[in-house]
Amino acid sequence: MLKNNTKDLMERILYLSEKNLKNNKIPIAAIVVDSKTDKIISEAVNGDSVLDHAELLALNEALLKLSTNRLDKYDIYVSIEPCPMCATAIAKTHIRRLYFGAEDKKGGGVINGPKIYSHSNLKIPEVISHCYAEETGNLLKKFFESKRN
Repeated sequence: MLKNNTKDLMERILYLSEKNLKNNKIPIAAIVVDSKTDKIISEAVNGDSVLDHAELLALNEALLKLSTNRLDKYDIYVSIEPCPMCATAIAKTHIRRLYFGAEDKKGGGVINGPKIYSHSNLKIPEVISHCYAEETGNLLKKFFESKRN
């Protein structure tokens, strides 16, 4: 069972993801929050470039705002299981905890694919998966169905 603040933050993820879907973009969003206060430090959605992943954009914004290179007192919330690139960035920035919605069986890098956090040379965040998985998964399904039609 998710805590109320986790629900609120995942609902923010859903809102941002739906907004991106309405703009005909992949419905992926990320939020970096202070782990003690749940105050949102940064938020982002996937952009047009193949490198504009929501996680990377949100992490970079948080690093700049906080004038640091470590986010060990912060958590990240994401629509979908991060890809290997984003999972590595999350580890490299020392994020404390990762929350994500739907699994990404094809492109994921945490519980699917290369399982980035199985490598001992990384600072591994605590992972809480399948938060609002059905809702985030449905948004992704809608997006890819619209691309096929």
